[in-house]
Parts: sequence; C-alpha cells; structure tokens
Amino acid sequence: MRTVLSCLALLLVAGAAAAAAGETPAATAAVCTAIENNACEGAALRFPANVGKLWGFSQVSHVPDKIVHVWFYRDRELGHVDLPVKAEHWRTWSNITVSSNMTGPWRLEVRDASGKLLASYKFTVE
Repeated sequence: MRTVLSCLALLLVAGAAAAAAGETPAATAAVCTAIENNACEGAALRFPANVGKLWGFSQVSHVPDKIVHVWFYRDRELGHVDLPVKAEHWRTWSNITVSSNMTGPWRLEVRDASGKLLASYKFTVE
C-alpha cells in the first residue's frame, strides 16, 4: 500500500510539472531610473539626455532558464545581457549607460533563450 501511494505521489508531482511546463512563457518590460526593493522606480517613456544610466526591468512567468535583455539605440543593437530565471515567476533587471549625445529613439527587448521576443519597451532620450 505504501509503494502504491508513493508511486501515486510521484505521478501527481510529474503531472503538475508537465502542466506547468506547458504554460506559455510571458514577460513584461519597463525602463526606469532606479531599481529599489526589487521594483522599477522612475519608469517613463521620455528621459533627459543627462540621465546617465537606465535600468531595464522585467517580470517573467513560465520561462525555464533565462531571458535576454537586448538594448537598441536608433535600431542599432548596443548590447545584450543574459539574465538567469530561477523561479516560475521571477523579476530581473539590467542597465545601460547613456551618454548625453545619445538622444533619440531607444528600445529594450526581452527575449527567451531561443531568441523569441517576449516583450518590448520603446522610449526616448531627449
């Protein structure tokens, strides 16, 4: 009887894991001036040219291993940051230094490990 219950428990755990694995990966993206208490502070669509540093903030769900923040200035990729995901629901962030002459359109993309776009945030430095 104990063996049957142990097997049943293992099947239930495996079934729950399989159901969770079937969830669609999702992410949000925001750009802000600071990260405080694991939250995005000073989120905006426009930032002054003297901002110095900006933070990209994402909340992700059902992403198995990592996301990638890809930073763009005037549609040119400036860099990408691999960010590990350690739980089913996870918050993570990256940052980029902005020179005062880098005015114009910017974009932060959030991608999964295979490169699939999960979220995008367009903003302007002026």
